[in-house]
Amino acid sequence: MSEPVPGPTGGDATGTTGADAGDPVGLDAGSYEVLRNRLVGQAGELARRAERLNARRLEVFGSTELRLLSTERIRTGNNCVPRDIVPVGGLMLFGYNVFIGLKPETTVDDVFSLHRFERERGAAGDAGDSESFRFDRAGPDELPGLLRDPVFQRDFAELYRYYRQTRLLQLRRLDGRLLAVFQTGPRTDDIRVLRWRLDADGGVGYLDNRGERDHVFPPSHDFEWIETTREDHVLGRHPHISIADEIFVETVGGTLTVKLENNTEVGEGIYDEPVDEPLQSLADADVSWARVGPLILLRMRPYKETEWRHLVFNTLTREVVRLDGIGPACQRLPEDHGIIFPGGYHLATGVTRTFDTDVSGLEFERVVRSPNGEDVLYVFHARADGRSLLLPYNAIRKEVAAPIPCHGFSLFDDGTLVVFRATSEEPTRVHPMQIWQTPYVSDAYAAAQPAGTGPLERIGNADLVRGISDCLSVARMVDGAAATTGVYEALIAACARIVDHYHWLGEADLGDLLAPLAELRRTAVAVLDEYEKVRALTEQARTALDESAERIASLARRARGEAPLTADDWVRQLAGLRQARGHLETLRELRYVDHGRIDELAGRLDDELTAAGRRAVDFLRRDDAFTGYQAEVDRLAGQGAAIGTVAEAGAVRDELAGRAEGLQTITDVVGGLDIADATVRTGILTRVGEVLGAVNRARAVLDNRRRELLEVEGRAGFAAEFALLGQAVTGALAAATPPSAATSSWAGCCCGWRTWSPGSGSSTTSSPSWRPGGPRSTRRSPRGSRRCWTSGPGGPTGWSRRRSASWSAFGTGSARWARWTRSTRTSRRTRWWASCARSWKSCVPWATPSGPRSWTAGSGPRARRPVAACATAWTCTPTAARRSGWAGTASR
Repeated sequence: MSEPVPGPTGGDATGTTGADAGDPVGLDAGSYEVLRNRLVGQAGELARRAERLNARRLEVFGSTELRLLSTERIRTGNNCVPRDIVPVGGLMLFGYNVFIGLKPETTVDDVFSLHRFERERGAAGDAGDSESFRFDRAGPDELPGLLRDPVFQRDFAELYRYYRQTRLLQLRRLDGRLLAVFQTGPRTDDIRVLRWRLDADGGVGYLDNRGERDHVFPPSHDFEWIETTREDHVLGRHPHISIADEIFVETVGGTLTVKLENNTEVGEGIYDEPVDEPLQSLADADVSWARVGPLILLRMRPYKETEWRHLVFNTLTREVVRLDGIGPACQRLPEDHGIIFPGGYHLATGVTRTFDTDVSGLEFERVVRSPNGEDVLYVFHARADGRSLLLPYNAIRKEVAAPIPCHGFSLFDDGTLVVFRATSEEPTRVHPMQIWQTPYVSDAYAAAQPAGTGPLERIGNADLVRGISDCLSVARMVDGAAATTGVYEALIAACARIVDHYHWLGEADLGDLLAPLAELRRTAVAVLDEYEKVRALTEQARTALDESAERIASLARRARGEAPLTADDWVRQLAGLRQARGHLETLRELRYVDHGRIDELAGRLDDELTAAGRRAVDFLRRDDAFTGYQAEVDRLAGQGAAIGTVAEAGAVRDELAGRAEGLQTITDVVGGLDIADATVRTGILTRVGEVLGAVNRARAVLDNRRRELLEVEGRAGFAAEFALLGQAVTGALAAATPPSAATSSWAGCCCGWRTWSPGSGSSTTSSPSWRPGGPRSTRRSPRGSRRCWTSGPGGPTGWSRRRSASWSAFGTGSARWARWTRSTRTSRRTRWWASCARSWKSCVPWATPSGPRSWTAGSGPRARRPVAACATAWTCTPTAARRSGWAGTASR
């Protein structure tokens, strides 16, 4: 995955980042950005301390950089092509392939020559105190056991006498042996090997001509390829092969695909490339894999293909890269930094670099390590033409310097490297030689150097190099690698491993690398927790952007392929493009969205909108372009005037709004185009204004009609709701015979309504048009000091419940009311209740000692009393009087 949230880098010694210090970029940052910036600052501090320690290390132990010192020339007696060079006993043995011409036979001196390599320093007054080098021809007696041994001369003569195609391939030094490899036939494996013994004191002695078993190259790959089997196949709609249950590959359907999910329902993946034969099954391809640290290497050969394809999947960055160079040879870098192969390397941080050099036929020959552990030299050799490629790798900088191609090299104990280079395949007498200064000194030479007693010497150069390299690797992992779950997990594991391996990290004399490393690990743990949330938001933003891109592509295809015939069609096409443009801008508000891709889609959509606008102008410039549009608006105006209900107005209103919005779209598009003829723009805008005026008139007609219908429907609705309330009350009174039942019925019908206003109601209540009250509906007395009536969802409470038991004491019939109202034992609440009953806005049945009265109209501030009060009074009115009185009131 690419880094979803790039944060500012840098920080002070305490790990404070720009976002924490008031950086305006960090003011709107979330938790992940804050933690990420803190992590970057701590990584920067760790890198600075490691660099300071490395500078001190170089001062104490010295540093030998790889650099070219000089280029010299060496002369040979015959025209020849240089083949190889090797150091022997303090001298240099050169090997050539010579072209004798009419000479009857080839001698030893025609193929081999000994030279003395001498270094001369310039005088103190010379510019730069430069050094010069000389290659003097050595006498044959300086190493008599090398080229003057009679057995060797006999074997050499027989070799050239009996094999017409004999030529020198290579000179090699292996474990106290010197090998001279000769090709005797048309193939490179038709060889004869002459060998010498190399003594520790520099002596040389010829052995025999049976060194074929010694001439063996090390394995080209320092890992084993694992072949997939049928058990690794996962069948389904899109079958694939499981590679350690981490990645899944397939070659069916015409493409080679690498997927991260074990999902056979879809065929898409993170990497794909075409194959030569699309009609092949999963078992037709040859697939092998290997794991090298955080890397998974794939070797695949699809059906009917002769060349192997090599892919590298990085489990940290979740990326796939094709590197066919790992096929001939591939080696691990130190400390699982990555892999190196002829012509390039790939690091675990995701960095890949290849060199523009000839790598055909190269095989891994050997590796040379410097005693300090910082530098490693990888040597690759091509047997057929004798080319060699030297790749020097630095473990601290994590990079390979410029490759050195040559036809043989000689490395001395002090690290001096002499390279034999052939400028062409044509034989010549003068051959260029390059002298390099390198850090690849011998172990004996390094041990002979004086050792100090300081803190750095106590730790040792090699251990310091490894510790500094690991700390810098952690810092680079934060800055350079793409943020993924694997990267953060590897970062946490690397911090723990470094702390366990190097006991000296916390020493103050060495810069205290432990403090920033521990802080970095704690922050990485927190960042990993937040990253899961960020990844989900990033996926949502990516999905939304993909959907928008698909919609834009669909609109663009339709705009280019369709030719609208009416103004309405042009309006819909332009409106669709503009809506897509507006939706694209809203995506900028999403967190972790790809703004670069939004800009790309916006530019493409603007071009499509401009092109569609120009085509629309060519159509809309006609006089009859808006005839159909005008007719449609007139139809909507007539439909608006003829609506029968308020609900029917919504559809007409929405359609008119859409027409107005479409006209506005045309106005914006035409106004934004660069039209050479101003009269064309004026004519279009004039016709648009006329149609827009018709839209506004239709909208006014619709609004007037809607207001009329709203008033009529409101009155009818209120009357129906009030009538329904009356019928509900009448039914409740008719069903209540004893006073206690009447009280409960009134409470259930009326006292539960909080206010007297028509509402939506509910089908489960007795009066669906009245809004229900709360748990307790309270009515104040006229004096405003005491409650006259209280009720709740379960029925009446307060005095009515307490007095219902003694109600029978007042007798029966119409005389009960008179006795009850005259009773001195009755609470004052009774009079307050009677006062509330008088305040009813309509007519209220009122009783006097002599009998019930007719309905009386309420007025004044007491006219807005709840129905509970008057309803309670109504229960005490004689049956005949209340029926006649209620009927008259209800009719009003």
